[in-house]
Amino acid sequence: MLEIAAQRGGVAPRLCTFLEGTQQFTGVVDTFVSSNPIIAALVWGGVKTAILTASNVASYFDKVTSMIMRIGKFSPTYQKFGPLYPDCIGLQHALCDFYAIVINLCVKIIEVSRRTSLMQTVSSIINPFESEFKPFLDLLDDAKKKINLEVSLASKQADMQAKKLLEYESQQNSTFRPLARNFFQKSLKQQAEANERRMKLKKSEMAKLKTIIRNNLSPIDHDRPLRQIMKQRVPTTAEWFQKELVFDKWKEDPQTAMLWCLGTIGMGKTVLMSNVVDKLRLHAARKSNEIVSYYFCRVDNEATLSARSILGSLARQTLDTHIEKSEYETLLSLQEKTRDLSTTDLVQFLLSHLEADEGKKYYVVLDGLDECDGSQAQAVAQAMVELCSKCIGFKILCAGRPGLEKRFNSTVPQYRIMVNEEKVKSDMNHYLTQTLEKCLDDKALILGDLTIFNKIYSTLQDKSDGMFLWASLFIEELCAQNCDHDILEALDHLPRSLAELYDRKLHRVREGRATGQAMKLLQYCGTVKRPLSTMEYGEALSLSLEQKAFDRGKVPNDMNRVVNGCCGLTFVDEEEDTIHYVHRSVKEHLFTTNAQHTAQFEIASVDRNFGFLCMIYLDFTDFKRQLAKVHNGSSIPIKPLQLGTSTLPTRFFNRATSQISQRLLSGHRQLQHFNTREVERTAQDILGDVTSSQLELELHKRGFQFLNYAKVYWLHHLADFTPDMNSTMWQLFCRCIEGHDVPSYTPWESEQQTDNKGNDIPEAIQWLLTHRHYALLLYYASYQSQVLSENVKDTILRDVDIYNRYRYTEAILRLSSTNDILNHGLLYAVLDGCVRSLAMLLQAGADINAPVNGRTALQVAAEGGHLDMVQTLLAAKADVNTPPYESGLTALQAAAGGGHLDVVQTLLAARANVNAPPAKYHGRTALQVAAEGGHLDVVRTLLVARADVNAPPAQPYGRTALQAAAEGGHLD
Repeated sequence: MLEIAAQRGGVAPRLCTFLEGTQQFTGVVDTFVSSNPIIAALVWGGVKTAILTASNVASYFDKVTSMIMRIGKFSPTYQKFGPLYPDCIGLQHALCDFYAIVINLCVKIIEVSRRTSLMQTVSSIINPFESEFKPFLDLLDDAKKKINLEVSLASKQADMQAKKLLEYESQQNSTFRPLARNFFQKSLKQQAEANERRMKLKKSEMAKLKTIIRNNLSPIDHDRPLRQIMKQRVPTTAEWFQKELVFDKWKEDPQTAMLWCLGTIGMGKTVLMSNVVDKLRLHAARKSNEIVSYYFCRVDNEATLSARSILGSLARQTLDTHIEKSEYETLLSLQEKTRDLSTTDLVQFLLSHLEADEGKKYYVVLDGLDECDGSQAQAVAQAMVELCSKCIGFKILCAGRPGLEKRFNSTVPQYRIMVNEEKVKSDMNHYLTQTLEKCLDDKALILGDLTIFNKIYSTLQDKSDGMFLWASLFIEELCAQNCDHDILEALDHLPRSLAELYDRKLHRVREGRATGQAMKLLQYCGTVKRPLSTMEYGEALSLSLEQKAFDRGKVPNDMNRVVNGCCGLTFVDEEEDTIHYVHRSVKEHLFTTNAQHTAQFEIASVDRNFGFLCMIYLDFTDFKRQLAKVHNGSSIPIKPLQLGTSTLPTRFFNRATSQISQRLLSGHRQLQHFNTREVERTAQDILGDVTSSQLELELHKRGFQFLNYAKVYWLHHLADFTPDMNSTMWQLFCRCIEGHDVPSYTPWESEQQTDNKGNDIPEAIQWLLTHRHYALLLYYASYQSQVLSENVKDTILRDVDIYNRYRYTEAILRLSSTNDILNHGLLYAVLDGCVRSLAMLLQAGADINAPVNGRTALQVAAEGGHLDMVQTLLAAKADVNTPPYESGLTALQAAAGGGHLDVVQTLLAARANVNAPPAKYHGRTALQVAAEGGHLDVVRTLLVARADVNAPPAQPYGRTALQAAAEGGHLD
């Protein structure tokens, strides 16, 4: 089926989500509906026949697959219904109703596909495609809502059964058991019922545990980027990579091996990797000893670019089968072990659970790692190297720009394939032919003289240099021209580089009709923390700092026009309806390399302004009124006798809710003896917060599309915000933190902050340190200084990164602090080599010679080789000869041990004692420790300064200088 779709140019990804949902449903039905096991075959047969029939009509097929894609987005998934399906008749009926509508829809698709060309033309005029299929889509929407309600009901009933089981077991353990004769018969019956409930509860609990374990490893959807990339692939391209001899050698290598796919920007590496993943998964599906995991880094989704997210996703995929087959006790253990795993712990966890089977192969495909922050990319590289060194059978394939391989310092066999113009020549020819022909068919490219087509093709073929991105963007430029003369002019003045092409497009953006909103869209795409939908962007584009209420009149009527106004630099993902840069290099050009547009694309300013807009949005008066209704909605009584007609919005609950209410009354005889209020209370217990969640959805449907993003991410945009930047916004910032009259959200309230659970560090402080949030620190220092206890201050000064140390130190020093805090801060500043923080702390009264953890600031600076720090401390009268603690080193000894010649010379010039005695335990003189490390230049300098070459060693474990050098094998 997907093979037919693939021939249509990237249509297959449209069908994936729907087909996966259908497969999950039919699999469950096949297992549990033993009375009619052919249901699954009927569903699959209907869907397959409809798609194959529709594929025979090109113009119709595109509309059909688009419709199926939309259905797939809200199709029920096994994760939602699987554990509840066997014991819930209502859910079984609801799911069957949903797929019965799907079958009827398939019948309609087949019927329309078989019409004659004349009939199709007439039908399209009288009854357009959208109108003809709208009744089916409406029925599916109602069926989906019914499924959601059934799932909620089944979940609550499962919880009630669990509660009953606990009550029964509590009775069994009671010491006051009735001794009546009928107790035993009643007890046996209760025990049988309890055993049945226990088994059902265990199955449900196992399903929940599997979900929790997988989410503990990674909540990232690794399939979504793959589907997006697969849509870009032109049929019959991206297959040469797997035909390379090097690829076969890597794949067949009996040991762990790495393969590098290296090439410059825009040469199609990511599309190559998507095809490799597709083929590897197809191959692994037929073999039980192969597991494929993959990860495509997306620069427009910040949460996906951390080492923890990348490694967690790979671990989840690698161990997925192991998790699925695990028994209850094993799942409990895995849940505990996977809770709050750090990056380092995650690697060890993965290694401990890999099968010790020499025949097992673990394929790992990584794309775009060089788009991550340097420290995150390095952490992933180190983890991959460790996996390779400790596990046989790992096959790692990494795609990126040349130089990425230098991060992986591994001894395992390494293979390399360079993506160059010659390798992709055939693919480029296919790509140009099919893309240009599609542009002509879609009337995106309009030619007065069709012979120009050959010149376009040959010019692009000769000048693209294997860069698919350049070719794609320039084809868009050609499509934007108004006449043949302009097209030929563009061909005669080709952009010499990708950067020049981007600049041309920016010039067109400024000249376009939607220039204001298009430029905003280009800015916002580079700063959002997750991809936004077209409707979310629409509301964001309507916002301004002066607004007090939401103005729907400012929302763009047609977001496609705004996207088109970006001249090919952005696109809309048709499945997710989200807007993205056409390539990650667009962001790099706009915010990093493009000097002439620096003012508009200064990342800190754009990021901060977007945070302002989020706060403005949350502070809208009309929005707060709506939210208040939602909060009060939890107290709205549920009236089963009137459910679905009067109390709740009818467009939400409709027939589904009425059926639920009827079941509550007719299905449970005991309820018929209750009065109305008792029934309402029982319904509330069963349905729980369904009403509230549906009202949240109602609020969303009324137009507040940007609500979810603004609530969750407003704070993330304001890490470097200070009061002097905008006093009005600072006041709003404080109100959002406090949350009294602004419906904001503080992430530490829901994010798990368990790494420091054993100490008294507030969760907000843990969060601001993790996310480097200076503005939040300023808020607490200014308005809630009681939170910043001495222990908290010490933690902040200890854990802050080097880039924020100075300003964090400055904020702490504005508060009254003990001498211990000042002295500890001095040590931390020295460890980081932050001279500005050091000077500030000395000015605040820190004791320059106070030992912290057995070492003075000068000793620490000398050991780290921080020459400027040593000079600053000496100028501030630090004692150059402070003796070490029992197992420490003097400043000179520490510098000599590290081989820091310039520091040694500086200390000697400050009259450091060259023959200071060694510490009691494991101590060394300066000469002994330099000789032990083999630092010849330092040894010579110390000898010139009259170091005692025969100084006795410390006892125990000491060495003379000669013994130390000989033991280290330092002949010179």
